[in-house]
Amino acid sequence: MATIALGIPTINQAELLQPLLERYSENWYGRHTYIIDNGNQKIDPVGSKQRIVKMSYNLGVAGSWNLLCRTIFGFGYSHIAILNDDIYWKKNADDIESYIEQNPADFYVGLGQWCCFVLPYETYEKVGMFDDKFVNAYFEDNDYEYRMKLLGLSVHKSEFFNPDEYKQSQSIRKDPSLNVNFESNKMRYIEKWGGFPREEKFSKPFEKIIAY
Repeated sequence: MATIALGIPTINQAELLQPLLERYSENWYGRHTYIIDNGNQKIDPVGSKQRIVKMSYNLGVAGSWNLLCRTIFGFGYSHIAILNDDIYWKKNADDIESYIEQNPADFYVGLGQWCCFVLPYETYEKVGMFDDKFVNAYFEDNDYEYRMKLLGLSVHKSEFFNPDEYKQSQSIRKDPSLNVNFESNKMRYIEKWGGFPREEKFSKPFEKIIAY
């Protein structure tokens, strides 16, 4: 039986996220919701199952995802749904659990970016943690997807996981400094896998191609 909890990393989005927590408290009734606050914001939990984790520094995307996974899987949930702080996904937890039971897969994501995805514990065990050497943001999702591909794991893409409301990259619009790591993360991805996403050449990270 699938059991799912919700995780949301956030920075510079309190005014947008706070009203969403009211809605999530209803949609995720009885399940834990953990918010990783990377920006020392004023955010108040709604209901007894929501928790705000205050960080003294910005963990970045991968670091926040790792903390959410360790926390939520530590409670014994079989799946975690991770959402951006600038989207709203109106599906309720009962419907999500029913969907993933009827559509077994190693990973679930919408048809666009990784702004909303569901990760099973079994996949997390096989693939491991997200690579937090991709600083702040960018390419940590490509990295994880390629690692799943190398292990032959299945990615289930569906409109079911598309957000119902999406204000793309609001955090970066408010603080452009969050965008400075794009180029360095891109170069790290190429060094790690031998090419851009979908042009990878390595089957092991940082593998060297030896010419004979």
